Parts: sequence; C-alpha cells; structure tokens
Amino acid sequence: MYNYQQQQQQPQRRQRRSGRKLVTWVVVILVLLVGLDFGAKAFAESEAASQIQKQGFPTRPKVTIAGFPFLTQVITRHFDQITISASNIPEGPITISSLNVVATDIHLSTSFKSGTTGPLHGTILISLGAIGSALGAAGPLAGFLGGGSGGGLKVESVGSNELKANLNLAGGILNASATWKVVTDGPHEIDLQLVSSSGVPSQFAGKANNIKLPLSSLPAGLVLSGGLNSSANGISANVSAQSLSF
Repeated sequence: MYNYQQQQQQPQRRQRRSGRKLVTWVVVILVLLVGLDFGAKAFAESEAASQIQKQGFPTRPKVTIAGFPFLTQVITRHFDQITISASNIPEGPITISSLNVVATDIHLSTSFKSGTTGPLHGTILISLGAIGSALGAAGPLAGFLGGGSGGGLKVESVGSNELKANLNLAGGILNASATWKVVTDGPHEIDLQLVSSSGVPSQFAGKANNIKLPLSSLPAGLVLSGGLNSSANGISANVSAQSLSF
C-alpha cells in the first residue's frame, strides 16, 4: 500500500514542479519584456529631447512619453502624448524659470529621426527674483528702482494679478515702492501697468507707467494664450502652439 501511494504521489509532484517552473519562466519573460520596454522608452525620450532642443531651447529639455506598453507605439510610429519640461530659459530681459507643455498626436517619420506633433498646451513661470533682475537690468525707473537690484529691491505678489516692488537703500533712509497690474498684451508680451507708487521722484515715475516684458522668442513656437496669474512663486501664464516639428 505504501509503495502504491508513493507511485501515485510522484507524478503529482513532478506536475507541480513543472507548473512552478512554467510560472517562473513566464514571470522572467514578462520582467524582461517590461525592462526592454522601459529601456527603449528612456532611449526614445533622450533622443526626442535632443531633437526638440533644436527648436529654441538653450539646453536639452526633459521629455516624457506617456502610455504603456511603449514598444507597441513604436511599431505604429504614433504617440498619444509627450510632456516637455525645461528651466532657466533666457527671453529678452527676463529668464523664464520653468516651462511645462504637453504635446498630443505625435507622429514619427519612417527613419524615427524626426516627427511632428499636434497642438501644444502648457504654462511658463517667471519667478519674482527673475522679475526683480529684469527691473534692475532694464532700469524701468531710470536707474532708481532698478538701481536697487543689488539687494535693496524686493518684488512681491500683492494679489492674483498685481506685483509690488519695494526699494530700501541706505539702511532705510531711502524708501520707494511701486505696484503694477500684470496683463498680457497680445501673444508675445506681458505688461506691468502702474497702479500706484510711493516715494518715487516724479522724473522717474512716468517711466514706470508701463513696463514691457517681451516674450517674442519662446521656444517651439509657443505664444501666450491667457491664464495670467501672479503669486508668491512669480508670474505664471498659459502658452500654446498649433504644432511642433522636430
């Protein structure tokens, strides 16, 4: 009886071992495929970033391709969405602190070395420090407020669409301030329209009425599209473009 039971159990054990081996191999293959997919995706993101940099980015942006699995998108040479991020972009008298845009409906050429996208939508951020540097460099108060950019000039948000610059020099002997409303003037410019000022000599105040921050050479053909807002982080605005070729 004992030998008969052993003979019955041995095939069952072999079947269980075979089943476990099969599951193990399936798991290993899946892990390898997922690793290959992520590796190919990382390579494609790096290559796309290098190509997109040629569209006006001073340094290589970060590109993130959405969707999984990635390799099935490669086969069709079509991607639903990519995100492009960059920072410290010089733009005339100011520096854009950060840019984040999403592009949809991306098609690659048969060589996989170029492509086109559908519409792009996103935001830019100009930090308060960058605005202070622009005020100092541009000298909007004819060297008065701008002259304090070395440490005496402080820019702060005082509402959802207003900025205030405070100048404190000589240990508080000289104090001046100006408050501007932040507005867009078409697709290529942000304007600071003077709302009020205090302690600013009259010969300088007139030049602070309307300070222009031109954004005529944003990368990738982007233009301002509304959504302007000021906060403790700086000025943020929506940007968009019809398409991008890279």
